[in-house]
Amino acid sequence: MAMTHDYLDYLNQRVGIAPANSQEELQAAQTIASLMGQHDLEPQVEEFDAPAISGLVPAVLSLVMLVGIVIAGVGVMALSVIGLLLALVPTLLAVMRLFGREPSLSFGPSARSQNVVAVHRACGPLVAKGNRPIVVVAHYDTPRESFLYSSPIAPYLPLVTKAAGPCSYVVAVCALLQLMAFIPSAARVVLWVVGIVAALPSVLLAVGAIYERVSACTLGANDNKSSVAAMLGVLENVRPSGLVPTPRETEEPSDEKDLGQGDESHEGPVEEGAVEEGAPASPAETILVPAEVHGTRHGADVLRELEILPADCEIVYDVPLVPVPAPSPAETADMVPLTEPKRPIDARPEPGTAPMQPVAADAGTTRDDLLSTGQFSLVMDEGGHGVGPKDSSGLTAMNETDDLDATQPTPKTPSVRPAAPEDPEWGKATYRPQVSSVARRASLFDLPDPSLNESDGLGDPSATRVAPVSKRVPLQREPEAPQDVAPAPQAPEPVETLASSEHKPKGRLSGLLGKIKGAVASRAPQSSGDGGSEGWIGDDDEGTSDDQVWRGGAAPRSGLRLVDDEQDGPTEEELREAALSLGDDALIAHDVWFVALGGSALDHAGMRAFLRQHRHDIRGAFIINLSCVGAGELSLLTREGLAASRRADRRLGRTISNVARDLHVEVSQRELDWSSTDALPAMRSSMRSLTIMGMGENGLPALSRTPLDVAENVSGDQAALVADMVTEAIRRA
Repeated sequence: MAMTHDYLDYLNQRVGIAPANSQEELQAAQTIASLMGQHDLEPQVEEFDAPAISGLVPAVLSLVMLVGIVIAGVGVMALSVIGLLLALVPTLLAVMRLFGREPSLSFGPSARSQNVVAVHRACGPLVAKGNRPIVVVAHYDTPRESFLYSSPIAPYLPLVTKAAGPCSYVVAVCALLQLMAFIPSAARVVLWVVGIVAALPSVLLAVGAIYERVSACTLGANDNKSSVAAMLGVLENVRPSGLVPTPRETEEPSDEKDLGQGDESHEGPVEEGAVEEGAPASPAETILVPAEVHGTRHGADVLRELEILPADCEIVYDVPLVPVPAPSPAETADMVPLTEPKRPIDARPEPGTAPMQPVAADAGTTRDDLLSTGQFSLVMDEGGHGVGPKDSSGLTAMNETDDLDATQPTPKTPSVRPAAPEDPEWGKATYRPQVSSVARRASLFDLPDPSLNESDGLGDPSATRVAPVSKRVPLQREPEAPQDVAPAPQAPEPVETLASSEHKPKGRLSGLLGKIKGAVASRAPQSSGDGGSEGWIGDDDEGTSDDQVWRGGAAPRSGLRLVDDEQDGPTEEELREAALSLGDDALIAHDVWFVALGGSALDHAGMRAFLRQHRHDIRGAFIINLSCVGAGELSLLTREGLAASRRADRRLGRTISNVARDLHVEVSQRELDWSSTDALPAMRSSMRSLTIMGMGENGLPALSRTPLDVAENVSGDQAALVADMVTEAIRRA
């Protein structure tokens, strides 16, 4: 999963803008081919030609329709006829698409593009003849900016696109009515205005399409690079490259941020360079102290004698500051301030001296011990006692000869050496410490008594264990005299024992009935005590939200009620990777095609070229198209296409929906019945296809064709989730 992040970062750094029919697109294809080659595959760069003005013909015809309705209302019969013919052309094309007749409008100069194709052949013990091939596609050519996707009319773009077709019929009718002279002139003028207004939706889309061909390219971080990174993540799961993913830093939110409080970790501005580079920011509970100097620190005069620096060079020592935990209020109250001797920075330190540090008052330190240091001359006490003579203010009188800045020696307390043990072997190689007999038997004190009846933790809770019968005959003891004691409670008779050796004879009929009962029990759904069903990956676990009983698999420890926190437990990402790595044999048992499509902006020319060349090889395959998966709400497109729309494969959509539910990923289902993706040509070729797309809040592909399509707005975690979903869908296919 982490390799998907590395692929995304690599593509953002190495691949810039790559519009269709450009040298940058060819370089991007070569970069993707080199990444596929690291997985022990032989990628092929397949070139193809497509019309350069593909997709612009409908836009030009929309503008012609506007010119036709304007000319038709002039009042001249000849111009009205010409206007009618110009207005009828887009309408006729719309009617042909409505009846499934897609006219070919490919003419003009050709453009050169290429696809990158890599194939993993089925292997492993689960390879069968009926295994369907899987095709994972994602386009890598960079789209251009469109003002329709970033303007305030962006949320209404699907409605405008859907209304353009019926409005074209209105334009044709209004142009036809201009030829009928029996209609009053005032009514013809009204119809003329209505026709012009009805042509505006198509004209708006036409202007947007033409502007998009001449506008600047976006960076395509989400539109194409996130999808290609997710496809390469699936390739990493199917054919691991052996590369080690780069460790990612996870930011753990603090309690204050969770409570909605502001970040008050810094009380005030921190000077630049005050904290050593690489050290964490000092929170409110830390203070900055000078770092410890290792080795010998020479003064400025030593550097002057070496004559390395110029004579006018100023030598200043920069003592680094490091954050340390601040002392608690109780420790601060016990701290005894000591005066540090004033010494110039560039002077050599005196031998045998060290900078004075605050000394905490130990619990066993007495008043006399503190006074004997001589490092301060004023001690305040509740009783008013002091050291030495006092002046009129009650403070200790200081002599003029006393130097407060002088360094005073601190007496060292001699350490007490422990006495050697009284053993003649002490200090020799043959010395062995004596271990008491009680210590040797200490490890046996916690062992259970086998003669007592205890419950079996792995068996029936109601059953009791019978102590094993010893073969030795116990010695006969004389009965002791009865004592007046309370009678012990009589233990209940065991209902079922594990040591029972009685077996009832079984007949043929009883064995047959037992097999029938076992088969019925295995088919019946296993349920917990509260009515929830087993929560295995791949099963329909509707209504299992109340079932908190863990039955194996990748489950967090919080569900077991063993610990209170999950700091040391596995993360959700690690659990997902552990669950997805259980069926590698089923994953590699399919022919998996990885196709990076080029020329997607040229009316999906890359997908059309791939189908023409490999239609026989991918017969009956599932085609999964990835688009804009790094941002927005993940959605499965159930229907695509404006005219003669096609429905996505239901079986593939149901499989991916079940996978998303099992992986706890929110995936919605939407219809893109106003536009199309690279999967639409495959649907029209009767291929089982589906598109996974990230949708924005405005109902359009997230960040697509906008200046906001940059790497900072793309989530690598979401692209990695899509890679995991596709991987599990391949395993279950």
